[in-house]
Amino acid sequence: MLALSFLGGFQAHLDGRPLTHFRSANTQALLAYLALHAGRVFARETLAALLWPEDSETVARNNLRQSLHTLRTLLGDQAR
Repeated sequence: MLALSFLGGFQAHLDGRPLTHFRSANTQALLAYLALHAGRVFARETLAALLWPEDSETVARNNLRQSLHTLRTLLGDQAR
């Protein structure tokens, strides 16, 4: 079970253990955004532009790719 808390700072727990080692605050934001919109499908371009609006499309997509990899590593089988 994934538990997220946004009040008093970002906290994430998976099956009762804290999740740490997020790549960046944007990786935390990506997890929160996807959790809050569970079941919806987003284009990668949309997520990249939302989280890295000041970066070029290439840089934003690379950041998104790295953040998704980080989340898959942290969440393991839960990310599928």
